[in-house]
Amino acid sequence: MTTSEKDAVLQVSNLTKVYGRELQFKSHKIGRRVEAVTDVSFSVNKGEIFGFLGPNGAGKTTTIRSILGFLTIQSGTIKINGLDYLKDALEIRESLGFIRSEIDLYGNFTGKEIISYFGKFKSIDHKFLKKLRSIFKVDLTLDFKSLSTGNRQQVIIITALASNPDFVILDEPSSGLDPLMASRFHRLLLQMRDEGKTIFLSSHNLAEVQAICDRVGIIRNGKIIIIETVKELRTKSMQLLTVEFFDGELPDLADFQAVPNVFSVEKKASVFYVKVKEDVNALLKFVTLRRIKRMTLEDSSLEDIFLTYYKDELDVEQED
Repeated sequence: MTTSEKDAVLQVSNLTKVYGRELQFKSHKIGRRVEAVTDVSFSVNKGEIFGFLGPNGAGKTTTIRSILGFLTIQSGTIKINGLDYLKDALEIRESLGFIRSEIDLYGNFTGKEIISYFGKFKSIDHKFLKKLRSIFKVDLTLDFKSLSTGNRQQVIIITALASNPDFVILDEPSSGLDPLMASRFHRLLLQMRDEGKTIFLSSHNLAEVQAICDRVGIIRNGKIIIIETVKELRTKSMQLLTVEFFDGELPDLADFQAVPNVFSVEKKASVFYVKVKEDVNALLKFVTLRRIKRMTLEDSSLEDIFLTYYKDELDVEQED
């Protein structure tokens, strides 16, 4: 897939959002200025599922709320289908679906009443709504506040998708869903993508992102640090070497750690599990100096890759 502006359903360019102000009063500074996101740029193309990753405080929620027009940004541009996210907000929302936690405010409504209420603002595709109700088994005759967390999430999903939108923004959509329901939901998203729908998925669930996303963007400390296809990211960023040596041929852990590009190494009996970033040739040259009983090399999971980019923060936490 290309990432040209022509193909982009969502185009975020040089987005910067600052909270608060810091004022100088004589020799003292008053207040606090926090730059939540800085010069963030990315695009989401028609007919793709784009995963947006980052831990709490990285800038995910600020970015999403900015895209939705809930926040005033200091600089940058946001366009959806070529339209300005603020000036053309009403037109944009006709083709936009968004999973919102604020639905919790309607706790005394039944599921049917919630769907009907939001249908006053955006027309419901009743054929698609019937499909949604066949996928999600929640009882829509019950009050929202009486439902379990997972069933509430099903109501939220049905409400967000009832109009069969062309562009969907999902913020932790699988939260609370049991594995079976999450699997059904993922199949639905893949079907929507195959029909030309566009999906922006912010999630802490790395397995979910790896399973259904075409591309992924990782945000760290308010800045985009990488945008890549899931396949290329796994291939280029990290691989896992599992190697078992014959007795008497075991190297020390320190020997492995000294090899260029080795990220981490663990040992269980005579088997070593080595994570290596990018070029693996130095590592392969090192292990083949000894007699090998068996060896495999495979792409690491998206979780391993994600942790690679946040290794500095993890090291600081361990020191603390």
